[in-house]
Amino acid sequence: MLEFLTDNWQLILVGLIALAVLAVVFLARPVRVGLKTTAMIVSLGISYKKDTGDIPGNILVSEVTFRCGDRDIVANLYRPNDRALRFGGQSLAVAGYVALVPQLENLNRLRLHRDDVDALVAGVRYLSGQGFCNGKIGLMGVCLSAPLVFSAAAEPDISRNVAVITCWGGFYNINEWLQAVIAQRYIDSGKARPWKPRALLIQEAPKWLIELLPDASDKVCLEELLKGDSTNSVKGSLSPSGQAMYELLTNNDPKRVRELWERLDPKVLRTLNSLSPHTKIAQYNTKIAIIHTFNDDVIPWVESCKLVDAIDDKNKVYFRIFRQFYHVSIEDLLKARISNLHHVISEAAQFYLYIYSILYQL
Repeated sequence: MLEFLTDNWQLILVGLIALAVLAVVFLARPVRVGLKTTAMIVSLGISYKKDTGDIPGNILVSEVTFRCGDRDIVANLYRPNDRALRFGGQSLAVAGYVALVPQLENLNRLRLHRDDVDALVAGVRYLSGQGFCNGKIGLMGVCLSAPLVFSAAAEPDISRNVAVITCWGGFYNINEWLQAVIAQRYIDSGKARPWKPRALLIQEAPKWLIELLPDASDKVCLEELLKGDSTNSVKGSLSPSGQAMYELLTNNDPKRVRELWERLDPKVLRTLNSLSPHTKIAQYNTKIAIIHTFNDDVIPWVESCKLVDAIDDKNKVYFRIFRQFYHVSIEDLLKARISNLHHVISEAAQFYLYIYSILYQL
């Protein structure tokens, strides 16, 4: 044995050095994050392909409840099983991260409420107090939940715990987004571009605006007017605020919609602005990743462009407008054809970088 070691000490030394280098490489943060990102991407791809909500056996999932003011918030908590392999599976938890998903019922009705922002803030407080939390928390908002995430992250008592914010298909200015829904046109480089919002959004956005009116009688009158089963006397009973709302909701000229918007009740505008990232943009001092899809029938892609333009460069970690999949349906990336293969590969790689840039902050 001693003779073997003596004769081959150079090869053994090279081998030990190679093992040491490999150990350093695989322990390096970029490599570890890259492996976790791969695990998450594989998980998303399998989930979309199989269209299944089955929870793998190596994931600990539980329903938790935490307080938010005078109400209880129910959330799904996903945790990696410490005894399981960390790099294979279908979720963030399999990749080694804890995921808390609050159940915000207002979003199912396409409504944004301050109560939901408070619920997200309470969720961060809950996670921060858990022994398994490392003190770095990321907030991810998709579609209408994205502005709620931005509002929550601006709260001083939790902002220090938020390592990264990710906005997937959200808006920058709530006023301009709702004007685009009403006019069915968004403004790009000063020009009105045709846009076809989702049918449910066209139906629910006016209802939400009416709900925000402070005058109960205006609400009843407007509901009757929009149903088309009212008389001119009903219209005549509207307050000036109600009249402005009626004219707005029955107009689709972008310029006129902008003018009428300024006549809305100040209480309505204050409520809306309290839910809009554009009023809090100076308060963010955390890393931010933003993506949007060009074909989005809930929020126009230009809203994310406005958002990224308003963010300090030192806080931007990723920005991309995708064209190969629709809204948040990344399963479109799994439908590659020869004709669009190079575009799909490019955007799949960019989606990987998006996830990587988020996980790297955690």
